[in-house]
Amino acid sequence: MNELRWILLAAGLLLIAAIYAWGLHARRRAAAPEHERMTRVEPARTVPVIPETADSGPAADDESPFEAARSTSAEESGTEPAPRAVPGSHRREPRLEPQLDDGFDDEPPTIRLEPRLEPKSGSRHESPGDVRQEPRLEPGGAPPPEPPRKPASQKIVAVRVVAGAGAHFAGEQLLDVLEADGFTFGRYQIFHRLDESGRPAVSLASLKEPGTFDPAAMPGSQFRGVALFAVMPGPLPGVRAFDELIVTARALAATLGGQLQDERGGPLSLARIGHLREEVAEFERARGAAPDR
Repeated sequence: MNELRWILLAAGLLLIAAIYAWGLHARRRAAAPEHERMTRVEPARTVPVIPETADSGPAADDESPFEAARSTSAEESGTEPAPRAVPGSHRREPRLEPQLDDGFDDEPPTIRLEPRLEPKSGSRHESPGDVRQEPRLEPGGAPPPEPPRKPASQKIVAVRVVAGAGAHFAGEQLLDVLEADGFTFGRYQIFHRLDESGRPAVSLASLKEPGTFDPAAMPGSQFRGVALFAVMPGPLPGVRAFDELIVTARALAATLGGQLQDERGGPLSLARIGHLREEVAEFERARGAAPDR
């Protein structure tokens, strides 16, 4: 009986000591500053978890459109998508596995070096003509000559015969003059003066678009003017064909009472005729043919 009393007394003393110690700790905590009484909580670290699916889990093709869109947006933004729970799978401890990007290579990328071609002065297969050297312009020297131009394969010289200001040529009179001067209606629906071989030496078209004639309708028509032209090379030498063109245009202008103009509508002066004739001669020389003067 006395032993039970001593045990209860000891237990009471221990309880009183524990209450006293707890009260003392509570008073010290209350007396401490507020910032020291705040408990610091470490942020939880999220670790990519690769859940192990059970054998009876759904296939990858059963992914919903929303899940597929979320995965795509995570890949495009460069963030790791959150792990998805798989129905029917048991909870397992997460396994930390290295996450490899699709562009990661097991082997380090190799750097491709483009070959550089450098001249070798002592090569046995190199000849002096293999190396192309650009022409250098020496101080005070003249620039290198330009390469010769390829001559034109064809040249057309044209002149005009037009009526006076506010006047027109009568179609019937024009038709009679052309027939009397040896012109015949033919190819391209225009008039031509043919040589002995039947090839056009001088051709004549209307200044009115599209430049063609209708001999049946000409007697009731009027014309502001006509254009005469010669195509080179033709049945006659170039300079001779040009002279024939000028003689024909002058005779037609004198008969119809018209005025002579060049192909641009300017006055056909003697200086202009000489310039056109020199162009024809130059064209003949470029073709390798001797001008027939």
